[in-house]
Amino acid sequence: MSISSRTLSGNRSLLAASLLLSLIFLPEVAVSQQIVTCPGLPGHWVILKNQPYALCAGAESVNFNEITYANCARLRGNSISLQQNFPSAPGNDDNPGNIATVNEGAPNRGGYIVSTYSPPAGAVNPNGDLASYQCERGGSYAQCDGGLCFTSTTGRNPPLWGPVSNSQIVCSCPIQTSAIPFEVMGPKPCPTTAAAFDAVCGANVSKANNGATIFIGDPVPGGWGILGACLLGQTQPLPINTCTRPAE
Repeated sequence: MSISSRTLSGNRSLLAASLLLSLIFLPEVAVSQQIVTCPGLPGHWVILKNQPYALCAGAESVNFNEITYANCARLRGNSISLQQNFPSAPGNDDNPGNIATVNEGAPNRGGYIVSTYSPPAGAVNPNGDLASYQCERGGSYAQCDGGLCFTSTTGRNPPLWGPVSNSQIVCSCPIQTSAIPFEVMGPKPCPTTAAAFDAVCGANVSKANNGATIFIGDPVPGGWGILGACLLGQTQPLPINTCTRPAE
């Protein structure tokens, strides 16, 4: 073999070794994510691309021991979530992660996926069965962004929910009680009485009410539409069906 041939072969070996080291020491490059800011919403958000996720917006949740459990849609595709950074798994200090790395490889790596957000079809279709409720008088809601969802519940019959179809999954979401305005995703047609509207907003309900039905919420009124636009790369909030509180 000539000197030039040996040099070329050596260069190829070095290139192959460098690529292998990149794959070994930089596994995060496999995670498909885009970090963005959404005008009108605090914090940094991550667009998770072509990953499994749970969509809880529009679901109902049941309070059990101060945590709600929601029967959510089990999907795959693009979604958005707060960045939800965490240091690392124990014993893996060199590999910090965020919401995207939790969902990466799911469910095979742990038996769960994470709840994130995409605009529900029933809320963006004017003839759909979901709407945003602007809860101006406060109340309680389930905060499902980043909630863990258990793949063992899919296709099963858990006691809190009864039958869970193969396209659904049960997620755990903390309860937020607020005296300031927020929004929830609730049923459409809209309520015809103020009392029924307030019930969707979780009026007079808190984490102390075991067994209570609580809807999935967002702390920023109008946030569903802003998040939808942010996910889709649009500048104007996505139109979302809205229910208005009837007069007393």
